[in-house]
Amino acid sequence: MFVVLLEYTAPESDIDGRLVDHYEWITRHYDAGDFIAAGHRHPRNGAVIIARAMSRGRLDAILATDPFLLHKLARYDVIEFQARRTIPELAKYADPLTPVAGQ
Repeated sequence: MFVVLLEYTAPESDIDGRLVDHYEWITRHYDAGDFIAAGHRHPRNGAVIIARAMSRGRLDAILATDPFLLHKLARYDVIEFQARRTIPELAKYADPLTPVAGQ
């Protein structure tokens, strides 16, 4: 899975001007099953997206189509992690338990 930290790099008025496009992009990826959760950061200097497990290349290709990125309004910091345990409702997103070499 991935935690995607989006940081705004433009004035709030520019961000607000692209919110509808960004929300439509987010919705497409919710509908496709790519994103699990998303929302604004507090203070409002960016956002957070939780993305399901996929190849990093696929995630990068998805992020490259975000209107905020296309219009140079934000940058991303992507953190990959293995969700070994989840609440039952998120079990389908957990990574399978596999032995780690040396452990």
